[in-house]
Amino acid sequence: MGIFSDLDKKLTDNRYEHGSQLTDPSADLPRRVKERVDLLMPFIQPEAREAVRLQILGIIHEHILDETEIGPGEPAAKE
Repeated sequence: MGIFSDLDKKLTDNRYEHGSQLTDPSADLPRRVKERVDLLMPFIQPEAREAVRLQILGIIHEHILDETEIGPGEPAAKE
């Protein structure tokens, strides 16, 4: 096999092993966040629901406040 074939195989194997974390924005979000987003879906046009759901979860995932970042004593930690 050529060098590119070996690299492609390694990348493909890695993607199958860890792909859900890269393609699913809700992979590490709490279940209650996903449930809340699902409650919004009746207000979205049926053909756009999955795309909107993924966008919302992606935004939440990108901007989620982790208690370790803000500290447990700060007001944002209680929200």
